[in-house]
Amino acid sequence: MAKKDLNINSKDWIDSFFKNPDKYFEMIFEGEGIFDGGSIPKIFEEAIENQKRSRESLIPEIQKKEISPEAPPIPAKSKIKPKKPGQVLNRETFETSRILEYFSEKELRAQIGHDKNFWPVALLRELIDNSLDACENTGISPVIEVEATDKYISVADNGPGIPIDIIKKSQDYLFRISDKAYYISPTRGQMGNALKVIYAAPFVVNPEDPGYVEIGSSGQLHHISITLDRLAGEPVITDSVSEFVKNGTFVKINSSCLIDLSKSDEFYNSPPGMEELIQGYTAFNPHVTFILNGKEYPATDPGWQKWTTDSPTSIHWYNVETLSDLVAGYLVKERANGHNKKTVREFVSEFRGLSGTAKQKKVTGDYSREDLSIFEREGDIDRQALEMLLNKMKDECNEPKPGVLGIIGKEHFTNWILCQGGAEPSIKYIKKQGYDNGLPYLLEIGFAVKEDNTKNRTQITGLNWSPVIGEPPDPSLRQAIQDANIKRTDPVIFLTHISRPRFEFMDRGKTKIEL
Repeated sequence: MAKKDLNINSKDWIDSFFKNPDKYFEMIFEGEGIFDGGSIPKIFEEAIENQKRSRESLIPEIQKKEISPEAPPIPAKSKIKPKKPGQVLNRETFETSRILEYFSEKELRAQIGHDKNFWPVALLRELIDNSLDACENTGISPVIEVEATDKYISVADNGPGIPIDIIKKSQDYLFRISDKAYYISPTRGQMGNALKVIYAAPFVVNPEDPGYVEIGSSGQLHHISITLDRLAGEPVITDSVSEFVKNGTFVKINSSCLIDLSKSDEFYNSPPGMEELIQGYTAFNPHVTFILNGKEYPATDPGWQKWTTDSPTSIHWYNVETLSDLVAGYLVKERANGHNKKTVREFVSEFRGLSGTAKQKKVTGDYSREDLSIFEREGDIDRQALEMLLNKMKDECNEPKPGVLGIIGKEHFTNWILCQGGAEPSIKYIKKQGYDNGLPYLLEIGFAVKEDNTKNRTQITGLNWSPVIGEPPDPSLRQAIQDANIKRTDPVIFLTHISRPRFEFMDRGKTKIEL
């Protein structure tokens, strides 16, 4: 700021000073005069000295002084007249349901992990995942039948059927229901709240005409629809039950507005088609027969085996924190039920390699008959005591080798690639296995050049026998593809599958992992 001929008694100058006092102080500190004659008004001397010492704001100092005779006088205190009856508002405290937050596009994007145009295929994948996990526990080769039209999507299986109480609990949006939350073992279904999302998605797309969901299991067919109670600000779930005569589980989403979301013209952000999704499943599940709109994709190896959800989990896959979560889950469930307290010995017997009586006695010692509440301390888990149990359990059993997860194998990859038009001489298969942060893993890769060089790239990534929707979920995988310079228009087939007891997901939709 250049030196100016300013009237130091001018109200304009004082206003300017208040608007930007730091500039004036910098000029003073740097020796640049801003007043004719070099004199500083006495009214600012104290503030300037304080600013030099502590660099505190000038304004509070100035405001303590009377800077202008034009300043209006402080009005005298006036007495407040009491209000007459009828002039006082007695405010009520209202409660607003937060259930409706689940029925919002923002929340469903987070839960599903994809944009709206991916919702139909993402929900279909979740239904197939849950059906496969359930079917494999029956010991028979799973058969998954899918129908997809412009009006509905349905999935039927030959499994044991979803329990009726799970159907009922899935309609309560205050709680999340999952049998996979605290166990460390390789499973497909990752969402953990699939039915809740399936009910909500059509309503979010079109609240006026969302359609309805049908679930058939254990002799009952549930017709579930959603409406909105606008006064209460929460959804109303209606569940009408009729007879269901088929075996297994049947789920049908009757919602044309939801199906229409998948009709996208975007080349780089378009969801896979239903057939493309089923092809992905056939690549990683040689024991499963799929039927899509009447077209059968037969199992290539019905006797193939993998780690199933009813297999005892390994204590070597837990640390003290994850084991604490499991114990806490049992304790909370026992409190809710009021009975069926699990003893420490029963808890130990559930783990792989610890079913023998002698090992259980050695691990549990004097508190084998105590229940799990022995590890509870003031509303939390006694991690020190639980860590001692964890170490004893690990000492008494062997760590599972990566191969027990389930190797898909070179033969199946090769046959699948040939069926997709791969040139046999170009087929490559790589398998790597090992341990990562204490957890075993299996990595299998298949690659081939297509015989028809006019075809585009076929790229499928799988995690625990379920195809990933969209781009590879791990940055290192995406970087590897980029480094290999494999373009979308290249006539190649590229399969990648990773199995692991647990993936560390980086988002609630469980679509991004870190390896």
